[in-house]
Amino acid sequence: MEIKPNLRSLRYRHHITLAQLSACAGISGQYISRAELGEIAATARLEQQMSSALEAIISARREELRTLEEDYLTCKGCLLRKEVYPNEQ
Repeated sequence: MEIKPNLRSLRYRHHITLAQLSACAGISGQYISRAELGEIAATARLEQQMSSALEAIISARREELRTLEEDYLTCKGCLLRKEVYPNEQ
């Protein structure tokens, strides 16, 4: 069993890339990786930035799932029927 920091474990378990986390945190992916590896001190500020970034990702995913559920309920019972889907880009 490999011991990893909680942040890395969460990222791996929930398929959050360094790029996604970096974009939400406003910190480079390399910096985050170094922090996960213990090469950079775990400051309160860095902890807060990572928490805020994860909360932003959770919020975005919650919205995506809500939209998926609404779209699914619209198509339920006719999933294999060919139709023009108005929200598709």
